[in-house]
Amino acid sequence: MPKSPSQVYQGLACQKYGIPQFTPEPNENLPTEYQRAGVCIGDVGIWHDGSFDFLFNACCPATHSINSAYGVPEDFAAFPLHPRDISRRPYYSPGSVIASAQVSETSLNIGGSSVIPGFPMTVGSSVTFNFHSREGAMLVLPQGASRQNLMPVETFRAHVKKYSAQWYRFARGFLPSTDSLFVVTGCDKTASWGIATASTTSGTVEISLKLTVVGIAEGSLAPRYQWKDFGSATVRMSGNDGSPGTENQCIFIRGFFVPRPIPVLTSVANKVLSRGLSRALARRSSDGVQQYGIRADGSSVLAGAISISETEATVREENAGDKFGLEIQILPCD
Repeated sequence: MPKSPSQVYQGLACQKYGIPQFTPEPNENLPTEYQRAGVCIGDVGIWHDGSFDFLFNACCPATHSINSAYGVPEDFAAFPLHPRDISRRPYYSPGSVIASAQVSETSLNIGGSSVIPGFPMTVGSSVTFNFHSREGAMLVLPQGASRQNLMPVETFRAHVKKYSAQWYRFARGFLPSTDSLFVVTGCDKTASWGIATASTTSGTVEISLKLTVVGIAEGSLAPRYQWKDFGSATVRMSGNDGSPGTENQCIFIRGFFVPRPIPVLTSVANKVLSRGLSRALARRSSDGVQQYGIRADGSSVLAGAISISETEATVREENAGDKFGLEIQILPCD
């Protein structure tokens, strides 16, 4: 079965720019101020189907309009961020093409020469891309893009770790139990873009896509583009007018997943462990218990508990303050 377009598009991650966003445009249900800026450093949210869904910003005050969509966690404390803590610079030149497969490019200039060599700028002119692969994804940046990164990353990590428990309690209504929160420390943004993906289950697929200038955006001299003759490929195009200073379309995101806090064992779990230890010591010789350990559901491992039973017992964390659904398995000794 062929991959979905958003899955194929994740192939651009191999370019090491960050996590590619299949939907670079801001969520229209978020506050107007957020839509004007797009994804920003300090945003906390969830990855879903190749896109980042914003919940709150950890660097803006609780009363900031950006944080008005869903509110903020209990006992929220914003990370103090100064403009000098963020590096900002142009990064992608106009006409940049980022692809997961080898792409050949043929420029067709009709009705005038291109201002940018190899990329169409006049109405009626176009550029054709070809790639031959089992699957492929491509991102075209007619006007280039800029990059911004957080500088004091380690200080920010410490802040996130300190408040991670409150953040996960806040996100219970939004976050699937198997997913993790993600916090943004860098992003690449542009005013206009074009995306194309294609895949097949067998053999290879030869795809030819043509990007054509169909007009000039009102209020600016920026050209408006449209995909044409794209065959079986799935294509998307920015709806932004491409005006200068409107880089709110986020094409790549960098950051880290917030580690889930491990709750303290409850009194119920401690009683189970204590009873099990007593039984194990009664059964064992003077050599004592040879192996011990406690394993949480997932990849985390809790150390310091005794493995005391030949059958597995499961204790679920039921602390009213920290119901993370953690399952503690008491494993049999070897």
